[in-house]
Amino acid sequence: MIRIKVPLQVLRLLSFSLLSGCLTPQAAVAAPPFTRETICRTAIASVMGRDPKLVQVTRIDGDILFLSYVRPIDNFVWDYRCRIDGNRVIWASEPGRWREGPKDERVSFEVVGDGEQLRIIEDHADGSATNELFGRDKIR
Repeated sequence: MIRIKVPLQVLRLLSFSLLSGCLTPQAAVAAPPFTRETICRTAIASVMGRDPKLVQVTRIDGDILFLSYVRPIDNFVWDYRCRIDGNRVIWASEPGRWREGPKDERVSFEVVGDGEQLRIIEDHADGSATNELFGRDKIR
């Protein structure tokens, strides 16, 4: 039998680490929250039927994000504004009015899949709804 002398401080640290779960293999690092830039990019892409990777934030002015994308078929540049209010995404074409009236679709988001997916939900004025799920790998 081999005996190894271990200082008391090391034993205490090891005990604490095991009890707190720091050294357990199943301890997972939570995914970082989605930024408002990512949420707006993804929401605009979903509403417009585009790939979120095409939509870029061009400017930020306070809580308003300015975004654009280039339509691949004709290289036309489309510009939008976006802001987040709770889990609601309020957007406008640039120039244009904010889509927040009673007859406008209500766009919202939720984080699902242990923080790995972003769902964009559109509730339409006619009572119908659409939603699209985006994994982090599809947004970056």
